[in-house]
Amino acid sequence: MNSLATTNCWLKRCIEIFLIALLAMGFATHAHANNDRWAELKAAYFGDRDISSGDNVITMEAPGRAHDAATVPIVIRAVDLDSHIRQVHLFVDKNPLPLAGIFKFNDVASSWEWLETRIRINEYTDVRAIAELGDGSLHMTSRFVKAAGGCSAPAMADMEVAMKRAGKMQIQLDASNDGIQSSAEAVIKISHPNNSGMQFDQISRNYIPAFFVQNITAEIDGRSLIDIETNFSMSENPVVRFYFKSAPGAMQSASEMLVYAVDSKGNRYEKSLEVENKLQ
Repeated sequence: MNSLATTNCWLKRCIEIFLIALLAMGFATHAHANNDRWAELKAAYFGDRDISSGDNVITMEAPGRAHDAATVPIVIRAVDLDSHIRQVHLFVDKNPLPLAGIFKFNDVASSWEWLETRIRINEYTDVRAIAELGDGSLHMTSRFVKAAGGCSAPAMADMEVAMKRAGKMQIQLDASNDGIQSSAEAVIKISHPNNSGMQFDQISRNYIPAFFVQNITAEIDGRSLIDIETNFSMSENPVVRFYFKSAPGAMQSASEMLVYAVDSKGNRYEKSLEVENKLQ
């Protein structure tokens, strides 16, 4: 009996060791695949330019496991506010279109502090934010997100209604002055199905053609705030929210905010907002 118990114990331990080894091999294979994928993307978009670990320049907040793979919230923060991050590349390594967006901060918004948006994630993947500084140097932060099916997930809204509402916008600018500098939070919401071409229509039994926002630009009195190049890796009904500060007096005479967007069919949408001047 003791011999049998010892044998069973030994077999159980062997099985445990075997399973742990398989799990470790899986993690190693996954890490290797991710490294290979990023190596390809880096070469394609940045060539042989050096990219430094950037957590002292830029950080990113993302859920470890997404509640909804079609609308994954991402927050990017500028850590070193004196580094003047002029643009951010947002990558979702395993997406069909991995470069989810290029966010260029201009003029008044050049001293931005944080940016929030929502993306689609097609499978477990690393999400990366690459900051490019004024001196041309590149700095990267990344998070691994467990999510799957976001690019093929059916639209949340009725497609006919969504198509009719395509291009409708809500924009907001809350600005203030603390006596030293101006600050503002801008919000851009665009109604658009942002179809990926991978979604299946259960009624027609066909795939819904790709149709998505490609460019978003915001200006204040003709001065550029932000330019965004994007695609269907941004979620349905794209949302962009960002906060920035500017030099004293830079926005005191601001009167109008203008946002316009262009989609993959060449449709141009725009909306203007009279700025409630809280800066006097």
